[in-house]
Amino acid sequence: MNLHSMNKMEKWEAAVDNIDWRLMRDEVDRALIENLAAELGFPDFDRLERASELVVDDFYITHLSDGRWAWWNPRRYANEDPTYFGDDQSLKEFIIQFLQLDQVGSKQLEEGLSKVVQMNRCKFCEHEYDPIELQERQPDINHSDYCSTECAMESILGEIKEE
Repeated sequence: MNLHSMNKMEKWEAAVDNIDWRLMRDEVDRALIENLAAELGFPDFDRLERASELVVDDFYITHLSDGRWAWWNPRRYANEDPTYFGDDQSLKEFIIQFLQLDQVGSKQLEEGLSKVVQMNRCKFCEHEYDPIELQERQPDINHSDYCSTECAMESILGEIKEE
């Protein structure tokens, strides 16, 4: 090993010694949950979390615009992808078995699932969004096609430019 290689190695070791591993771990964790949001079709984790219902501990469900249900856990995402269900009955059966619910718990689960809002998909940015939350924030606007006023305006401007 020559002197130049040893010098590079020492610089590399010094750089590694100066890494803030806690900050790096936090950045990786944040990137993972943002990736989870993107996988489920949301622009960011905060919107995914607001659009989802907490079932137990860190397990959530989300009713996607295409009718599927997603079961996910942000703490387990690095090792466990979201589980998708084609209908609420399949999801209900899974949760009953997962939580080992009795008849009373099953009835409560069924009532809770009936109240979960199905997301819409924005025609412009193609992100999932909660139409009820959006209507509450901006009651004077029809949000059936777009997740925001910005997406609606961009879509209209795009149509005008094409003409």
